[in-house]
Amino acid sequence: MSENPGGTPPRDDEPPNEPAAPVGPGSVEPPVAPDPVPGPDAPPVPPPAAPPVPPAAAPPVPPAAPPVPPAPAYGQPPAGPPPAPAYGQPPAGPPAPQYGQPPAGSAPYGQPAPGGYPPPPAYGQAPPGAYPPPAGGYGAPMIQPSPVGEAFSYGWKKFTQSGGLFIGAALVWFVIAAIVLTIVGAIFGGFGALLSTGNGDGPGPGLQVGFSFGWFVFSAAAAILGYLIQAAFIRAALDVTEGRQLSFGDFFKFVEPGPVILTALILALISAVLGIFPIIGPLASLVVNFLLIFVFWFVIDKHLQPVDALKASYALVTRNLSTTVLFYLLSIAIYFAGAILCGIGLFVAVPVVLLSTAFLFKRLLGDPIAA
Repeated sequence: MSENPGGTPPRDDEPPNEPAAPVGPGSVEPPVAPDPVPGPDAPPVPPPAAPPVPPAAAPPVPPAAPPVPPAPAYGQPPAGPPPAPAYGQPPAGPPAPQYGQPPAGSAPYGQPAPGGYPPPPAYGQAPPGAYPPPAGGYGAPMIQPSPVGEAFSYGWKKFTQSGGLFIGAALVWFVIAAIVLTIVGAIFGGFGALLSTGNGDGPGPGLQVGFSFGWFVFSAAAAILGYLIQAAFIRAALDVTEGRQLSFGDFFKFVEPGPVILTALILALISAVLGIFPIIGPLASLVVNFLLIFVFWFVIDKHLQPVDALKASYALVTRNLSTTVLFYLLSIAIYFAGAILCGIGLFVAVPVVLLSTAFLFKRLLGDPIAA
Protein backbone atom coordinates (compact mmCIF):
# COMPACT_ATOMS: atom_id res chain seq x y z
CA MET A 1 0.00 0.00 0.00
CA SER A 2 1.43 3.34 -0.98
CA GLU A 3 1.03 6.34 1.06
CA ASN A 4 -0.62 9.48 0.01
CA PRO A 5 1.22 12.27 1.73
CA GLY A 6 -0.81 15.30 2.51
CA GLY A 7 -4.03 13.69 1.39
CA THR A 8 -6.64 11.28 2.51
CA PRO A 9 -5.32 7.85 3.38
CA PRO A 10 -6.51 5.21 0.97
CA ARG A 11 -9.22 2.82 1.96
CA ASP A 12 -8.51 -0.79 2.51
CA ASP A 13 -11.06 -1.99 -0.06
CA GLU A 14 -9.72 0.17 -2.88
CA PRO A 15 -7.03 -1.30 -5.16
CA PRO A 16 -3.75 0.36 -5.02
CA ASN A 17 -3.11 3.07 -7.52
CA GLU A 18 -0.95 1.83 -10.31
CA PRO A 19 1.12 4.32 -12.16
CA ALA A 20 0.04 5.00 -15.70
CA ALA A 21 2.30 3.76 -18.42
CA PRO A 22 4.38 6.54 -19.75
CA VAL A 23 3.73 7.57 -23.27
CA GLY A 24 6.87 8.51 -25.09
CA PRO A 25 8.46 8.34 -28.34
CA GLY A 26 9.41 4.80 -27.95
CA SER A 27 6.18 3.56 -26.61
CA VAL A 28 3.63 1.77 -28.75
CA GLU A 29 -0.13 2.32 -28.41
CA PRO A 30 -2.22 -0.80 -28.28
CA PRO A 31 -4.02 -1.45 -31.52
CA VAL A 32 -7.71 -0.52 -31.79
CA ALA A 33 -10.05 -3.18 -33.06
CA PRO A 34 -11.89 -2.10 -36.26
CA ASP A 35 -15.65 -2.02 -36.42
CA PRO A 36 -17.05 -5.30 -37.42
CA VAL A 37 -18.32 -5.43 -41.02
CA PRO A 38 -21.91 -6.66 -41.11
CA GLY A 39 -22.46 -9.81 -43.03
CA PRO A 40 -25.23 -10.66 -45.34
CA ASP A 41 -27.25 -12.30 -42.60
CA ALA A 42 -26.71 -9.57 -40.05
CA PRO A 43 -29.81 -7.49 -39.07
CA PRO A 44 -29.91 -3.92 -40.45
CA VAL A 45 -28.61 -1.27 -38.25
CA PRO A 46 -31.27 1.37 -37.46
CA PRO A 47 -30.37 4.92 -38.44
CA PRO A 48 -29.44 7.22 -35.67
CA ALA A 49 -32.38 8.93 -34.05
CA ALA A 50 -32.91 12.58 -34.90
CA PRO A 51 -32.23 14.93 -32.11
CA PRO A 52 -35.36 16.05 -30.31
CA VAL A 53 -36.87 19.33 -31.54
CA PRO A 54 -37.39 21.74 -28.72
CA PRO A 55 -41.07 22.79 -28.34
CA ALA A 56 -42.10 26.19 -29.70
CA ALA A 57 -42.09 28.90 -27.22
CA ALA A 58 -45.63 29.54 -25.83
CA PRO A 59 -46.94 33.15 -26.11
CA PRO A 60 -46.71 35.08 -22.93
CA VAL A 61 -49.84 35.03 -20.82
CA PRO A 62 -51.16 38.56 -20.15
CA PRO A 63 -51.72 39.41 -16.54
CA ALA A 64 -55.28 38.95 -15.27
CA ALA A 65 -57.42 42.11 -15.15
CA PRO A 66 -58.53 43.20 -11.74
CA PRO A 67 -62.15 42.24 -10.93
CA VAL A 68 -64.77 44.91 -11.77
CA PRO A 69 -67.25 45.59 -8.98
CA PRO A 70 -70.91 45.10 -9.99
CA ALA A 71 -72.80 48.22 -11.10
CA PRO A 72 -75.31 49.55 -8.55
CA ALA A 73 -79.05 49.29 -9.22
CA TYR A 74 -80.80 52.20 -10.92
CA GLY A 75 -81.31 55.01 -8.44
CA GLN A 76 -79.10 53.36 -5.77
CA PRO A 77 -75.73 54.74 -4.56
CA PRO A 78 -72.58 52.70 -5.40
CA ALA A 79 -71.62 49.89 -3.09
CA GLY A 80 -69.38 50.72 -0.25
CA PRO A 81 -69.23 53.78 1.93
CA PRO A 82 -67.74 56.95 0.43
CA PRO A 83 -64.21 57.67 1.48
CA ALA A 84 -64.06 59.77 4.55
CA PRO A 85 -62.45 63.19 4.08
CA ALA A 86 -59.18 63.92 5.74
CA TYR A 87 -59.27 65.36 9.17
CA GLY A 88 -60.10 69.02 9.01
CA GLN A 89 -61.01 68.95 5.30
CA PRO A 90 -64.53 69.64 3.90
CA PRO A 91 -66.38 66.68 2.41
CA ALA A 92 -66.02 65.94 -1.30
CA GLY A 93 -68.57 67.47 -3.70
CA PRO A 94 -69.97 70.95 -4.20
CA PRO A 95 -70.24 73.03 -1.06
CA ALA A 96 -73.62 73.40 0.53
CA PRO A 97 -75.33 76.71 -0.36
CA GLN A 98 -75.59 79.29 2.30
CA TYR A 99 -78.89 79.93 3.93
CA GLY A 100 -81.17 81.87 1.60
CA GLN A 101 -78.98 81.34 -1.47
CA PRO A 102 -79.87 79.08 -4.45
CA PRO A 103 -77.74 75.95 -5.03
CA ALA A 104 -74.58 76.33 -7.07
CA GLY A 105 -75.13 76.08 -10.82
CA SER A 106 -78.87 76.90 -10.66
CA ALA A 107 -80.63 80.04 -11.79
CA PRO A 108 -81.58 82.68 -9.24
CA TYR A 109 -84.93 82.36 -7.63
CA GLY A 110 -87.74 83.51 -9.92
CA GLN A 111 -85.67 83.05 -13.09
CA PRO A 112 -86.00 80.12 -15.55
CA ALA A 113 -83.32 77.46 -15.37
CA PRO A 114 -81.00 77.25 -18.41
CA GLY A 115 -82.66 74.95 -20.95
CA GLY A 116 -85.73 74.38 -18.75
CA TYR A 117 -89.36 75.36 -19.13
CA PRO A 118 -90.11 79.07 -18.94
CA PRO A 119 -91.96 80.24 -15.85
CA PRO A 120 -95.74 80.51 -16.13
CA PRO A 121 -97.04 83.95 -17.09
CA ALA A 122 -98.34 86.27 -14.45
CA TYR A 123 -102.02 86.18 -13.71
CA GLY A 124 -103.95 87.96 -16.43
CA GLN A 125 -101.02 88.00 -18.86
CA ALA A 126 -100.71 86.03 -22.10
CA PRO A 127 -97.90 83.46 -22.38
CA PRO A 128 -95.07 84.37 -24.77
CA GLY A 129 -95.78 83.35 -28.36
CA ALA A 130 -99.54 83.09 -27.82
CA TYR A 131 -102.19 84.78 -29.88
CA PRO A 132 -102.83 88.41 -29.03
CA PRO A 133 -105.43 88.91 -26.31
CA PRO A 134 -108.91 89.90 -27.36
CA ALA A 135 -110.08 93.48 -27.24
CA GLY A 136 -110.40 94.60 -23.65
CA GLY A 137 -107.65 92.27 -22.37
CA TYR A 138 -107.97 88.94 -20.62
CA GLY A 139 -110.90 88.70 -18.31
CA ALA A 140 -113.13 90.65 -20.69
CA PRO A 141 -115.97 88.63 -22.24
CA MET A 142 -115.00 87.30 -25.67
CA ILE A 143 -117.49 88.11 -28.40
CA GLN A 144 -118.32 84.84 -30.11
CA PRO A 145 -120.37 84.78 -33.30
CA SER A 146 -123.91 83.62 -32.72
CA PRO A 147 -124.49 80.06 -34.00
CA VAL A 148 -127.95 81.18 -35.14
CA GLY A 149 -126.52 83.90 -37.35
CA GLU A 150 -123.85 81.53 -38.66
CA ALA A 151 -126.49 78.91 -39.40
CA PHE A 152 -128.73 81.15 -41.49
CA SER A 153 -125.74 82.68 -43.26
CA TYR A 154 -124.49 79.20 -44.11
CA GLY A 155 -127.95 78.09 -45.24
CA TRP A 156 -128.38 81.03 -47.60
CA LYS A 157 -124.88 80.63 -49.05
CA LYS A 158 -125.36 76.93 -49.75
CA PHE A 159 -128.81 77.59 -51.21
CA THR A 160 -127.30 80.01 -53.72
CA GLN A 161 -124.89 77.23 -54.76
CA SER A 162 -127.32 74.30 -55.09
CA GLY A 163 -130.77 75.85 -54.70
CA GLY A 164 -131.90 74.67 -58.13
CA LEU A 165 -131.73 71.03 -57.04
CA PHE A 166 -133.76 71.77 -53.89
CA ILE A 167 -136.43 73.67 -55.81
CA GLY A 168 -136.70 71.05 -58.54
CA ALA A 169 -136.99 68.18 -56.04
CA ALA A 170 -139.54 70.15 -53.98
CA LEU A 171 -141.74 70.63 -57.07
CA VAL A 172 -141.65 66.91 -57.85
CA TRP A 173 -142.49 65.99 -54.26
CA PHE A 174 -145.31 68.55 -54.20
CA VAL A 175 -146.94 66.85 -57.16
CA ILE A 176 -146.49 63.40 -55.60
CA ALA A 177 -147.97 64.55 -52.28
CA ALA A 178 -150.95 66.17 -53.99
CA ILE A 179 -151.75 62.96 -55.84
CA VAL A 180 -151.45 60.76 -52.74
CA LEU A 181 -153.57 63.03 -50.53
CA THR A 182 -156.21 63.34 -53.21
CA ILE A 183 -156.52 59.56 -53.32
CA VAL A 184 -156.76 59.34 -49.51
CA GLY A 185 -159.38 62.10 -49.41
CA ALA A 186 -161.42 60.43 -52.15
CA ILE A 187 -161.61 57.26 -50.09
CA PHE A 188 -163.45 59.18 -47.35
CA GLY A 189 -165.78 61.12 -49.66
CA GLY A 190 -163.45 63.86 -50.87
CA PHE A 191 -162.20 67.05 -49.29
CA GLY A 192 -165.72 68.45 -49.08
CA ALA A 193 -166.79 65.71 -46.69
CA LEU A 194 -163.61 65.99 -44.65
CA LEU A 195 -163.89 69.78 -44.28
CA SER A 196 -167.68 70.03 -43.92
CA THR A 197 -169.04 72.18 -41.14
CA GLY A 198 -172.20 71.80 -39.11
CA ASN A 199 -173.39 70.33 -35.87
CA GLY A 200 -175.38 67.52 -37.49
CA ASP A 201 -178.83 69.20 -37.08
CA GLY A 202 -178.68 71.40 -40.16
CA PRO A 203 -176.52 73.96 -41.89
CA GLY A 204 -174.59 76.32 -39.75
CA PRO A 205 -171.26 76.62 -37.97
CA GLY A 206 -170.09 73.67 -35.99
CA LEU A 207 -166.97 71.82 -34.76
CA GLN A 208 -167.19 68.63 -36.75
CA VAL A 209 -163.82 69.20 -38.46
CA GLY A 210 -161.11 67.30 -36.62
CA PHE A 211 -163.42 64.83 -34.92
CA SER A 212 -164.31 62.48 -37.78
CA PHE A 213 -162.44 59.26 -38.45
CA GLY A 214 -161.82 60.29 -42.05
CA TRP A 215 -160.15 63.50 -40.97
CA PHE A 216 -158.01 61.56 -38.49
CA VAL A 217 -156.77 59.16 -41.21
CA PHE A 218 -156.23 61.98 -43.70
CA SER A 219 -154.19 63.96 -41.16
CA ALA A 220 -152.07 60.93 -40.28
CA ALA A 221 -151.41 60.16 -43.98
CA ALA A 222 -150.46 63.76 -44.69
CA ALA A 223 -148.11 63.84 -41.69
CA ILE A 224 -146.38 60.55 -42.61
CA LEU A 225 -145.87 61.66 -46.20
CA GLY A 226 -144.54 65.01 -45.06
CA TYR A 227 -142.07 63.40 -42.67
CA LEU A 228 -140.83 61.02 -45.38
CA ILE A 229 -140.22 63.93 -47.75
CA GLN A 230 -138.52 65.80 -44.92
CA ALA A 231 -136.23 62.81 -44.26
CA ALA A 232 -135.11 62.76 -47.90
CA PHE A 233 -134.30 66.48 -47.80
CA ILE A 234 -132.51 66.08 -44.44
CA ARG A 235 -130.19 63.51 -45.95
CA ALA A 236 -129.42 65.89 -48.81
CA ALA A 237 -128.74 68.77 -46.40
CA LEU A 238 -126.40 66.58 -44.36
CA ASP A 239 -124.53 65.68 -47.54
CA VAL A 240 -123.98 69.40 -48.14
CA THR A 241 -122.52 69.94 -44.64
CA GLU A 242 -120.24 66.95 -45.18
CA GLY A 243 -118.89 68.28 -48.46
CA ARG A 244 -120.52 65.74 -50.80
CA GLN A 245 -121.65 66.62 -54.30
CA LEU A 246 -125.44 66.56 -54.60
CA SER A 247 -127.39 65.01 -57.45
CA PHE A 248 -131.12 65.12 -58.22
CA GLY A 249 -131.59 61.49 -57.26
CA ASP A 250 -130.32 62.14 -53.71
CA PHE A 251 -133.67 63.79 -52.88
CA PHE A 252 -135.55 60.57 -53.53
CA LYS A 253 -133.44 58.19 -51.43
CA PHE A 254 -134.57 56.99 -48.01
CA VAL A 255 -131.69 56.19 -45.69
CA GLU A 256 -132.62 53.98 -42.72
CA PRO A 257 -136.16 53.49 -44.11
CA GLY A 258 -137.35 51.32 -41.22
CA PRO A 259 -136.47 53.71 -38.38
CA VAL A 260 -137.54 56.69 -40.50
CA ILE A 261 -141.01 55.26 -41.17
CA LEU A 262 -141.44 54.20 -37.54
CA THR A 263 -140.40 57.66 -36.36
CA ALA A 264 -142.80 59.21 -38.85
CA LEU A 265 -145.62 57.05 -37.52
CA ILE A 266 -144.87 58.11 -33.94
CA LEU A 267 -144.77 61.79 -34.82
CA ALA A 268 -147.87 61.52 -37.00
CA LEU A 269 -149.75 59.82 -34.17
CA ILE A 270 -148.73 62.59 -31.78
CA SER A 271 -149.87 65.26 -34.25
CA ALA A 272 -153.18 63.50 -34.92
CA VAL A 273 -153.94 63.14 -31.23
CA LEU A 274 -153.09 66.76 -30.52
CA GLY A 275 -155.16 67.84 -33.52
CA ILE A 276 -158.31 66.60 -31.82
CA PHE A 277 -158.24 69.54 -29.45
CA PRO A 278 -159.23 72.70 -31.31
CA ILE A 279 -157.34 75.35 -29.32
CA ILE A 280 -154.83 73.58 -27.11
CA GLY A 281 -153.85 71.08 -29.83
CA PRO A 282 -152.11 73.51 -32.22
CA LEU A 283 -150.18 75.12 -29.37
CA ALA A 284 -149.14 71.72 -27.99
CA SER A 285 -148.09 70.60 -31.47
CA LEU A 286 -145.92 73.70 -31.78
CA VAL A 287 -144.14 72.90 -28.50
CA VAL A 288 -143.69 69.22 -29.40
CA ASN A 289 -142.30 70.04 -32.82
CA PHE A 290 -139.86 72.43 -31.18
CA LEU A 291 -138.59 69.86 -28.70
CA LEU A 292 -138.33 67.17 -31.37
CA ILE A 293 -136.82 69.35 -34.07
CA PHE A 294 -133.72 67.14 -34.35
CA VAL A 295 -135.40 63.71 -34.21
CA PHE A 296 -134.90 62.81 -37.88
CA TRP A 297 -131.41 64.27 -37.84
CA PHE A 298 -130.42 61.80 -35.12
CA VAL A 299 -132.13 58.90 -36.90
CA ILE A 300 -130.53 59.64 -40.28
CA ASP A 301 -127.11 60.98 -39.28
CA LYS A 302 -126.42 59.09 -36.02
CA HIS A 303 -128.47 55.95 -36.85
CA LEU A 304 -130.42 56.03 -33.60
CA GLN A 305 -133.64 54.16 -33.01
CA PRO A 306 -136.85 56.25 -32.81
CA VAL A 307 -137.16 56.29 -29.01
CA ASP A 308 -133.46 57.09 -28.56
CA ALA A 309 -133.74 59.81 -31.20
CA LEU A 310 -136.68 61.38 -29.34
CA LYS A 311 -134.64 61.48 -26.13
CA ALA A 312 -131.53 62.81 -27.88
CA SER A 313 -133.47 65.63 -29.57
CA TYR A 314 -135.11 66.65 -26.31
CA ALA A 315 -131.74 66.67 -24.51
CA LEU A 316 -129.98 68.67 -27.25
CA VAL A 317 -132.75 71.28 -27.42
CA THR A 318 -133.05 71.78 -23.66
CA ARG A 319 -129.27 71.89 -23.24
CA ASN A 320 -129.10 74.76 -25.77
CA LEU A 321 -132.49 76.26 -25.00
CA SER A 322 -131.81 79.92 -25.74
CA THR A 323 -130.10 79.15 -29.07
CA THR A 324 -132.74 76.70 -30.24
CA VAL A 325 -135.66 78.95 -29.20
CA LEU A 326 -134.23 81.84 -31.19
CA PHE A 327 -133.53 79.61 -34.17
CA TYR A 328 -137.02 78.09 -34.06
CA LEU A 329 -138.75 81.49 -33.91
CA LEU A 330 -136.68 82.86 -36.79
CA SER A 331 -137.44 79.72 -38.83
CA ILE A 332 -141.19 80.27 -38.32
CA ALA A 333 -140.77 83.89 -39.39
CA ILE A 334 -138.97 82.80 -42.57
CA TYR A 335 -141.70 80.26 -43.33
CA PHE A 336 -144.35 82.91 -42.81
CA ALA A 337 -142.50 85.35 -45.08
CA GLY A 338 -142.33 82.69 -47.77
CA ALA A 339 -146.01 81.79 -47.38
CA ILE A 340 -147.32 85.32 -47.80
CA LEU A 341 -145.66 85.48 -51.21
CA CYS A 342 -148.43 83.33 -52.64
CA GLY A 343 -146.66 80.27 -51.34
CA ILE A 344 -143.92 80.55 -53.95
CA GLY A 345 -141.48 81.88 -51.37
CA LEU A 346 -141.65 78.56 -49.54
CA PHE A 347 -139.56 77.03 -52.32
CA VAL A 348 -136.77 79.28 -51.07
CA ALA A 349 -137.63 79.46 -47.37
CA VAL A 350 -137.79 75.69 -46.83
CA PRO A 351 -134.36 74.82 -48.31
CA VAL A 352 -132.69 77.76 -46.52
CA VAL A 353 -134.12 76.72 -43.15
CA LEU A 354 -133.26 73.09 -43.85
CA LEU A 355 -129.60 73.85 -44.64
CA SER A 356 -129.44 76.17 -41.63
CA THR A 357 -130.80 73.41 -39.38
CA ALA A 358 -128.17 71.01 -40.69
CA PHE A 359 -125.46 73.53 -39.81
CA LEU A 360 -126.89 74.15 -36.33
CA PHE A 361 -127.22 70.41 -35.66
CA LYS A 362 -123.57 69.81 -36.52
CA ARG A 363 -122.42 72.86 -34.60
CA LEU A 364 -124.27 71.97 -31.39
CA LEU A 365 -122.83 68.45 -31.48
CA GLY A 366 -119.32 69.67 -32.30
CA ASP A 367 -119.15 67.73 -35.58
CA PRO A 368 -116.96 69.01 -38.43
CA ILE A 369 -118.68 71.06 -41.13
CA ALA A 370 -117.42 71.35 -44.68
CA ALA A 371 -116.45 74.84 -45.74
